[in-house]
Amino acid sequence: MFNFLKNLLEKAAEGLPGAAASHQPWQAAGLSEPQFMAVVLLLQLSHADFDSTEQEQQLVLHYIEREYALARPQAQQVLAQANQLAADATCLHAYTSKLKVLTEPERLALLNQLWQLAWADGSVDPNEEMMLRKVADLLFIRHSDFIKAKLANQPAEG
Repeated sequence: MFNFLKNLLEKAAEGLPGAAASHQPWQAAGLSEPQFMAVVLLLQLSHADFDSTEQEQQLVLHYIEREYALARPQAQQVLAQANQLAADATCLHAYTSKLKVLTEPERLALLNQLWQLAWADGSVDPNEEMMLRKVADLLFIRHSDFIKAKLANQPAEG
């Protein structure tokens, strides 16, 4: 009886996001779940203004290569998988909950990277800013740090 229930629960869990994590390309590339979720958040932000540009995709690709020391083919594979997950996303909590294990400096670094992406096209769309506020709240980032990150990553007028 217990084996039956155990097997039933295991089969049900296979359909849940992250259940087959050992078969994920991002894990094969050596990324942890929080690292992959950070990439997904970056991509969700790039879609927040309903105009994800090639420049934004390239910024995320360079972020993956630089932060996680991945070669271009691996980074592209991670980007493709993250794009798919970001496109299917229905809420931020599913992804930010995986990022709560990050230290405060790591969460602030992620927020800075998100602001850099938001400013990539020269201005921040209201939808992007709203998403960034939600992410900051979900990651327990102080509002003063949120504003500092926004101003620090704002491009210089010239």
